[in-house]
Amino acid sequence: MSKSVTLDGQIIHGVDRLGSWRINSVEGWDETPEAKSNSESRPLADGDYDSEVFYGSRLVTLNGRLSAKTPGDAFMARERLTALLGSPGRFQVDQFGLVRWGTARRGKIKPGQIKGRHLPFQMELRFIDPRKFGKARSFSTAVGSPVDVLQRGSFPATPIVTVTGSMPSGYDLSLNGRLVSITKSLASGSTHTIDMRTGILRQNGTVVAGGFSYSELLKVEPGMPQNFFASTASGSGTVRLDYYDTYI
Repeated sequence: MSKSVTLDGQIIHGVDRLGSWRINSVEGWDETPEAKSNSESRPLADGDYDSEVFYGSRLVTLNGRLSAKTPGDAFMARERLTALLGSPGRFQVDQFGLVRWGTARRGKIKPGQIKGRHLPFQMELRFIDPRKFGKARSFSTAVGSPVDVLQRGSFPATPIVTVTGSMPSGYDLSLNGRLVSITKSLASGSTHTIDMRTGILRQNGTVVAGGFSYSELLKVEPGMPQNFFASTASGSGTVRLDYYDTYI
């Protein structure tokens, strides 16, 4: 098959030791989730005030069937399906050599009645983060040296920034006209990580409160390379950005 789909490590479109899995229909994965915006009418003027568009959660429904090698394999597959997504897991589609994935939470997973070697199934999967992800990207540079970063998705990517070195007075990070200014000092042997989706700063894995003086969370836009720069008033260090090509 030219297409493979896995859920929580289990093949649901493709071939494994239990038999041949096939998804017959899927809705919600290739569509844009419902947009969220709070527009407000302009009084005594035409139109509405402009507002940024956000997206709601993604709901994916699918129907499929397993042609098992034996009736016993169909029985074991049904048990496997009912146990999926006890905790959030990866839903991944590999098609034409292009991988897209998201973090799924359990909705309804309903294996049907076994008929001979055949097991039909239905699933509802919830993605509270509606984004889809592709290739992993990583860019590193020394503080004070710019680096070009890029991603080939269709939606802004939010990197995890890892900073090491010795910078007693903190440091600044800038990308696409946005600035993050860290006032928390960084000592040699310590590591700062900043999640640009949540704005949480951690030092050696522990959350740091009040470590920012100014923050516009950084985003890597899809398309052309963009210049990232880190600077400090004293000391030196290295910075690494990790993220995925991001899609909606």
